[in-house]
Amino acid sequence: MFPYDSLRDYAADLEQQGKLVRIREMDQDAYEMTAFAYRLNDRMKEKAPGFLIERTKINGRWYETPVIGSIFNSFAAIARCFGVQAVNDNHAEMYDAAVSRILSYCDKDFKWKTIAPVTVDKKAAPCKQVILTGEHADLDQFPWIQNNPSDGGRYISAGSVIMHDPELGRNVGTYRMQLKGPRKVGVYFTNQSHGYKFMLKAIERGEGKVPVSVAVGIDPVSWMMSSTRLADLGEDEFALAGGFRGKPVELVKSETNDILVPAHAEFILEGDISTETEEEGPYGEMMGYIGKKVWTFYIDIKTITHRKKPWVYNLWPGIGGAYLTLPWEVSHLARLKKIAPSILKLHTPPDTPSVVIACIDKRLPGEGIETGMLILGYRMIGFSKKVVIVVDKDVDPTDLSRVMHAVGTRWQPDPASLIIKQTTHIPIDPSCREMFMSSKIVIDATRQQPGEGGPDIYPEDNRTAVEEKAPAAFALVDRKWQQYFGEG
Repeated sequence: MFPYDSLRDYAADLEQQGKLVRIREMDQDAYEMTAFAYRLNDRMKEKAPGFLIERTKINGRWYETPVIGSIFNSFAAIARCFGVQAVNDNHAEMYDAAVSRILSYCDKDFKWKTIAPVTVDKKAAPCKQVILTGEHADLDQFPWIQNNPSDGGRYISAGSVIMHDPELGRNVGTYRMQLKGPRKVGVYFTNQSHGYKFMLKAIERGEGKVPVSVAVGIDPVSWMMSSTRLADLGEDEFALAGGFRGKPVELVKSETNDILVPAHAEFILEGDISTETEEEGPYGEMMGYIGKKVWTFYIDIKTITHRKKPWVYNLWPGIGGAYLTLPWEVSHLARLKKIAPSILKLHTPPDTPSVVIACIDKRLPGEGIETGMLILGYRMIGFSKKVVIVVDKDVDPTDLSRVMHAVGTRWQPDPASLIIKQTTHIPIDPSCREMFMSSKIVIDATRQQPGEGGPDIYPEDNRTAVEEKAPAAFALVDRKWQQYFGEG
């Protein structure tokens, strides 16, 4: 149980709860894993289990190394990662429980608790159970996945790239890595990333290469720190992970450099990032579209260390269950609430890129549009979003059917909309004609008051009437749920 020290600890807990399915084999030459990930999302949404494939076919070869994916589908699973003990299948309740728990790690000045990592001996580090050097350090021994037939090749999609800068300290970030040979991978830093800033610093110093270690398959909280930008430039992701976990992350020294890496990782890849660049891609991006080819740095791999019988953790960008981003969302909610206390919840659905939903306790006319403007003006959210939907406090922003019901019944395109014709935007949005530029919209799907063009009397919402006037009804049904189906 929490805190999980490894990916395996978390997977074992998922399996015990019936939230992980083991599958004997899949043929990724036929893109079976990819189609399975889509179908899970299509048919089960937040109820989808994670999956572990014990045997995988790639380029005609069967690999016995397991591949695990889609492990953060539900708010119940996410809540468990942050130490919520009373976990159930109520999606909205688990969202609130996870948010409350995450806020407990943050003080009134939005500073996250930290606990510095500790260094352990290599004998106590599972990631050192097997050490491969020279020609034995061959990446092709392991089933790195080509997700999509339009991708440029196979990718290490869930690596935590660990770098150190003499001025900035440590950085841990997740960047896509294309296999280019048995000991060579591309590494794509966007020009907004901390990793890119580290590379620029090295180039300014005249360095031709930068030591790096890449951890694959780490504990959920450390993975969250790697794959979101919760840490500011110069802050230590592993110290922040320790604060969330309530105990230090255990690190161990790399074999070929001084970089410390998670001791309980499945894999550690050690090498040097060249400051030269070469072409990479294309790749199916998080927006759900195949991106363009890009020019990237690359890593020359010197050493691979791994657990006995390691697992590959793979991401399918654009499909739910890949990332653990809720703390990033909560941190911005806390900051926005300081400016606009009427904001109650903030949700960025994983399946709807560029959309954010805000729930407010609306009291005054114009508050819906004002909230949307505030969110778009807050760069850490507004830069990557082009649609803000604002709903009333009786609408759960994590329930997209309720959100769209509010859009269909409480929103009037005129005057309850605000279109911003030109502003900055995330560069990987395929709909943008010009990189970094987009139009954006605020959709005020709150009940419109007479002063903002709404009716003099707004009728009651059917469901809200039940929730407010018969508050025990849903609790009664939840309590008797199994009885209705003859299970209790």
